[in-house]
Amino acid sequence: MSKKSIRIIAVSTLAVAGLLAGCSSNAATPTAAPTEAKPAAWSYSGDTGPADWGSLDTAYALCADGTAQTPIDVVNPVATDLENITFNYAAGEAGVFNNGHTVEAEPMVEGEDSISLDGVDYPFLQFHFHAPSEHVVNGEHYAVEVHFVHKTEVGKIAVVGIFVKEGEANAAWQPFVDAISGATDNPEDSLVELDWSTMLPAIQTRISYDGSLTTPGCAEGVKWNVMSDAITMSAEQIAAFTGAYADNSRPVQALNGREVLIDSTP
Repeated sequence: MSKKSIRIIAVSTLAVAGLLAGCSSNAATPTAAPTEAKPAAWSYSGDTGPADWGSLDTAYALCADGTAQTPIDVVNPVATDLENITFNYAAGEAGVFNNGHTVEAEPMVEGEDSISLDGVDYPFLQFHFHAPSEHVVNGEHYAVEVHFVHKTEVGKIAVVGIFVKEGEANAAWQPFVDAISGATDNPEDSLVELDWSTMLPAIQTRISYDGSLTTPGCAEGVKWNVMSDAITMSAEQIAAFTGAYADNSRPVQALNGREVLIDSTP
């Protein structure tokens, strides 16, 4: 498996670990080796669904107690001239895999892809999807939302969200669409060629705010940049997403006074 592989479970729990120390008064008895604590299982429904994430594991406390959580309902964002994101994406081989909550794609060559945002370079890790969209606009969902996740070496995270609506077929996305149904938990089992830059909207104005990861442990401090222009896919393409996962979206969270900006210029 690629060293670059990043499961959403792993990203969103942010490497919760514990030590189970062995104790003995007998010096000849070896101490038990440290063991990594396994985070609690979570889902999108039932007793392990979003309403209960905060009580499933202490590592998930922010899911209940956080004050800057994602997703949000975008209502009356403030128009301003935001600095454009620079996308440094190169076409290349990608691994497609199923992490148990969504299907992801990651570049198989490290270090070639990144974005530049507000003077910071964020290496590209992977994209994954939620259906229907997690963010809503004036109370309305899109069919699908794709999250392009980027993370610096010191742990700063920036996510680019892309809405998908039904319309014309999207050739740039077809290789990923074709790989969804056969994806395993190993990205090397499903290798496709993707031109990441062509998978973005043509007009790249964005909605910007400070939020969180949308899966446990719901870590805050994430720079969110949701493209205000949606891309289109055909009904058949969208069905490939929802056929794999439907209703894998966290409900909208309280804004709690956060400022939401929208780019006024392309």
